[in-house]
This record gives sequence, structure tokens and C-alpha cells, in this order.
Amino acid sequence: MKFSKLVLILIISILPNVILGQSSDAGDNEISLSIPSGVKIELSGEVEVEFIDVEGKGGAGNREGFLKKIETRSPHTRIDKAVLDFKVIYSPTISYRFSLRFNDNRAYADKHYLLYKKDDLRVEIGKNRPAVALKRKTEGYPLIGTAYWKGRQYHIDVSRKFAIFDYGASIALKRPLGYDDALEDKSFNMLVYNDTEKTDGQTYEFGLRGKMDLGIMNFQSWYYTGKLIDDEDWKKRLHYDFDYYANLEPDNVLSKDANIDHSWYGIRGEMNVFNSLLRAEYIGSVDGFLNRSGFYGEVSSNVQKNLLMLVRYGELRIDPGGNDFFPLLKDPQTWDRKLLTLASVYDITDYAKLKVEYYFLGEVTGDKQEYADSERRSFQPEVKDDQLLVQLELNF
Repeated sequence: MKFSKLVLILIISILPNVILGQSSDAGDNEISLSIPSGVKIELSGEVEVEFIDVEGKGGAGNREGFLKKIETRSPHTRIDKAVLDFKVIYSPTISYRFSLRFNDNRAYADKHYLLYKKDDLRVEIGKNRPAVALKRKTEGYPLIGTAYWKGRQYHIDVSRKFAIFDYGASIALKRPLGYDDALEDKSFNMLVYNDTEKTDGQTYEFGLRGKMDLGIMNFQSWYYTGKLIDDEDWKKRLHYDFDYYANLEPDNVLSKDANIDHSWYGIRGEMNVFNSLLRAEYIGSVDGFLNRSGFYGEVSSNVQKNLLMLVRYGELRIDPGGNDFFPLLKDPQTWDRKLLTLASVYDITDYAKLKVEYYFLGEVTGDKQEYADSERRSFQPEVKDDQLLVQLELNF
């Protein structure tokens, strides 16, 4: 039986109990179900409907003869996602949480983990984002958020609070190197740590982190290290997808001789002042011979009780300060990127938000005038792909 049909049957089967036996505290948007075993189930969800417009005119008559093209410049709408979140509460300290996510062509379990919380101790076992990931208020991620902490991993994560300190450690199945969209347009994918799936040659990643809370300010730092996944990372991604990688390590290298070093590290600072949040973050990484780093800074403010305004600027660089890798027009994963985000989030009700966001993107494509002349095409040193997003987010 297909997973989507199984989910539909599950929803239909519990619907009468929801209608007849739901309970909810004021201001709480979760539906609570009680079953004969005494286990409590809380159900909540979210649907995002959005309008997207990429800069420039669409249509066949406006298509440019570049090597790299926007998927579509025509305005369009879509259901970005529909999510059902379940909390299965076994006791005041133990719960199991999982999210079912639906999109245009499939339904799947997005996150699922066992959570133990008692006093200042927290233990999480299952699939979730790394503990340093942020729950963002805008639809768009920072560039380094997409690249490093958006992907899900299977992990055991332990954290504890002590006075002004919060520290933690984790062991995880390493997320493979993969590709994801920088923003809403899907034309120019960037290199990311992807979701963990069943992979031959799987390796482990170990992490340590610490946070210090000083009232209006807090600071956090982390370090994760492990080894590249055999073949999946160092062969399929680094050797096959980066033309210059062979200058540092021959393409016919054996696995026992390959550089499989892997680590990523970061620091984040926040300040709450005058009803505003100031945040800055830096992340660097090493994957074999490939170095990357990036940063962003943002300011968000509740200008009214139900209106949030945000400005964010960030960059992501491939081989920062080095001379081993160069951007190639045909390979978007090699491009350096810049992103300026202007966003507003308006709370229509407690359970409905309207988000309006505009993204100013800048990419270093590596194209040169002599290349364009020899290939008899237009010179493309950057891509005009600024984007407008208008999204209605509905929660229940």
C-alpha cells in the first residue's frame, strides 16, 4: 500500500475521535486526543500557499541563449507544503514526535524522534535537524542555513543547562553532500549537507556545542567532525562535480588514499534590544580539499504587535582565500553567492500569516567575455534572478 494512502486512512480513522473528543487550551493550536491506553496524542499542522515571481519576462520569446537559464520567469502559484505534526506523549518526560509532509508528488515522514526532557536535561533520538539549526520566521533561509543546517540527520543528541550555560553533544549518521535550491527558483542548485538516507559506505559525525545566555545577549558556538562517505561524497560529488578537484587529488585515486576529512564549525550571536533582534552567524567547513565559508547578519523588529519586519544580508564562498577552485558557468555549485532579503510577516490571526519577501541575489558565475565570444553567445557574468515571494501560511 502506498504511503500516501496509508496516511489518508489514518486521518479518516481518527477524524471522528477528533471531532467528538478534542480538547484545546485557549491560545493553543494543537488538537489533543486521548486513547484507551492512556497515551495522549496532540495533532497540529501547517499549509503554505505561495506566489512566486522571478525577475524578467517569461515565455519562449524572452528566453535567452545563455548556458544557464531560469526554470521559469513567469509568475506562478503553488502549495509549497502541507505538514501534519504529531506528539505522542507517554509521560511528562517522554514523548515521540513526527511530522508527515505532503507536496505535489509524494508524502513522507519528514522528522521523527524520541524526546526525553527532565529538568535541565534533554535527550533526542531520531531524525531531525542539527541542534544548532534555527526555527526561522521568514520563508527564505540564510545561504549558510540552506548549506549547513537545513538538512535532517539521524542522531543521538544530549544537552543540558547549567546556570547561564547550555552545552550539548551529538553523534549522527553523516549527511551526504548534495544539492538544494538557494531560494524558490530551482535553476541554480548549491552544495549542501543533504538529508540523511540509506547510503552505502555511511560514516559518523560527532559534534560539540555550547551557548552562553547573558540576558539581552547570547552567544553560541559549535564544532562537528567526521569522515566523508565512501564514494557518495568524495567520488560522486567532489571528483565528478568539481572540475578542478583533480588538480589536488587524481580522479583515479583509491578510497584508501583519498582525503576524507570532514568538519564544519560556527559561531552565532544575538541581541534583543528595543523590541528588535540583531543576529549574526558565521560557518566554515572542510570536505576533503574543498573549503567553504559564509556569514549573514540580520535585524528583525516587531514594528506593530502583529507585524514583523526583517532585513538580512549574507554570503557563501567556495574556496575562500584560495586558488584551487574557480567558478564555472556550467556548474552552479561552484559559484560564490550573495543574498539580501527584505521581508515582512503579518499575523492575520493567531493561526494565519501573510509573508511578503523579496530576494536580491548575486552570483559569481565564472563566465568570461572571451568564452562568450568564442561560443557566440551573450556574456553572463551574473544571473538576473531576484525573486518576489508572497505566501499565506495557515496553521491549526
